[in-house]
Amino acid sequence: MINMNSSAHRIKYLFYFLTGNYILSLLIAHEYLSFAPTWDDPLGWFYTRIAYLSHFAILVFIPGIILLPFTLFIRSRIQMRILPPLIMYLYQIILLVDVKIYSLFRFHFNGLVLNTLTTEGSWDSVKLGSKTIVTIAVVFLFLALLEWGGMWGLLRFNSRKYVIIRQAHLSWRMGLIVLIVPLLIVIATDKLLFAYANFYEMTRITRYQKLFPLYQPLFMDKTFEKYMGWKKDHSPVITYHKGSSLLNYPLKEPEIGANLKQWNFVWIIIESWRFDMINEEITPNIADFSRRAILFDRHFSGGNASRFGIFSLFYGIYGTYWHQFLAERRSPVFMDTLMKLNYEFKIMSSTKLTYPEMRSTAFVNMPEGAIEDQLPGKAGDERDIHMAERFREFLNNRNKGRPFFSFMFLDAPHAPYRYPGAFEKYTPVVDEVNYFQVKKNGAEVNRNYPLFNRYRNAIHFDDSVVGRIIKDVEDAHLLNNTIIVITGDHGEEFFETGYYGHNTTFSPYQAQVPFILYVPDMKPRKIVRLTSHLDLVPTMFSLMGVRTDPALYSQGRSLLDDTKRPYIVSSGWDTFAMIDDDVTIVLSTESYNAGMAEVHAGNYEIAENSKIVLKQKMGQLMEVTRNLGYFLR
Repeated sequence: MINMNSSAHRIKYLFYFLTGNYILSLLIAHEYLSFAPTWDDPLGWFYTRIAYLSHFAILVFIPGIILLPFTLFIRSRIQMRILPPLIMYLYQIILLVDVKIYSLFRFHFNGLVLNTLTTEGSWDSVKLGSKTIVTIAVVFLFLALLEWGGMWGLLRFNSRKYVIIRQAHLSWRMGLIVLIVPLLIVIATDKLLFAYANFYEMTRITRYQKLFPLYQPLFMDKTFEKYMGWKKDHSPVITYHKGSSLLNYPLKEPEIGANLKQWNFVWIIIESWRFDMINEEITPNIADFSRRAILFDRHFSGGNASRFGIFSLFYGIYGTYWHQFLAERRSPVFMDTLMKLNYEFKIMSSTKLTYPEMRSTAFVNMPEGAIEDQLPGKAGDERDIHMAERFREFLNNRNKGRPFFSFMFLDAPHAPYRYPGAFEKYTPVVDEVNYFQVKKNGAEVNRNYPLFNRYRNAIHFDDSVVGRIIKDVEDAHLLNNTIIVITGDHGEEFFETGYYGHNTTFSPYQAQVPFILYVPDMKPRKIVRLTSHLDLVPTMFSLMGVRTDPALYSQGRSLLDDTKRPYIVSSGWDTFAMIDDDVTIVLSTESYNAGMAEVHAGNYEIAENSKIVLKQKMGQLMEVTRNLGYFLR
């Protein structure tokens, strides 16, 4: 009989069992490697295989940690025959499902997938077919036989004292060492290689950080700089090799015709500028200019943080793609097209464009000297003024024989909301922001909240900066051939729905922003239908005369297309929202938060009829699912 009183025996059986499951998980996960590089890229091949061995060892190790206390302290053959097989069976099933999801959509098991699987009526949109169902049943049954049969056979094999076990050349403890030590070396190699590759912008490695589910890359930039003395190039020049990419963007390059209209472009982005912060009191200059332009009154950013909001402006696709585009340092097709057309560029920002990572995404291929993101001054209240001055110098000194693209990112309204004293219009205010004391304090109903007043004053200040920029364009006699865009990267909340700041949820206060589009000789008007940052690039191309179908490079549509859209998508770091005229549905893009499915209605309150709403919106959610992988191979 098995000596269940001995913890050493129980640990031995668990070790053998987990080792077998590690091998099984490698077999199941092997399909991920079909999306990894071949021997044509030796370093990429080596990294993905090392990461493959490392990552699934970690994933098996986590259930092992859960099982360890049960194995140590429960002296029971029944426990050994039930609990370890059950936990590992569930793990292998989830892994198998994720492999199949990734092979179809190029993203991992997330909240949208879980919602689709569990919401009543969702299967009306998901037709598996009888052969698929039979295959699933057979595979699940086979895995069950492997898990429970494996543990039963292991215990039975040992209980009969087979000679082959007793006469093994290595004890199980030695076997543990022989397995664990190499795996620790593999894990260390995996993590350190990625950290090194990230430091030196080796996209042939970093692009694969999303290849495996729940993979956690190691970032050691500051450590390398501080202790190794290495110097990181924060503005790399990247050569893009589409053949080795996980991206399939664009599906087709825009066709540039001979009669293309080469407008000048001026894009002005105001940090944290939310939808209700445009009126005669707070932004008199912008409000006045909007009467000469098209004002979009129900416009949403593509994200609730700068990196996702600005990404969606330049790329015209979901912010969920940002991670992969950053990993591959892939430039937007809009900027690539302007470069082919010999545009002159002036990119200015009051905050460094290494964070958020615009130098590595939207502006990764900008020519030397085109970017100014270290303007004089301590913060946005000083730098935004210098930005307007530098833009005036650019207009005066530019090559007048070339069209130009100018991007200005004003930062004063970012917390702690800075402005010169002359612009303190709204009082009382706090002298500085103490984040340990930021509380509701009635802010959601008291619009004279001191912290909120600081924010309004900062917006009021940046309105004066924008006014100077518009006047300089007008004084340079450029309004007749320049398209001007004024918007926010995202909003800013002051507890109106229970949150503060941004990057936390998708309430209108965080995701909805003003949007002003000035096109020479185009009739001014206000548009109240649902629009998105994703629509800007298709609009720019349309106004230039590019006739390529926007679906080949974007998930937006022209802002001038009067067709009502059913919903828009806004993204965060590991969540995204499908927003329509009735509700906001927030879901996760990560496996670790796959159970998330929030339905918000009214004043962004959790809807009481969430299940009904999810069932009603299932067709739209399935379309979003397909679009999450639309530009991936």
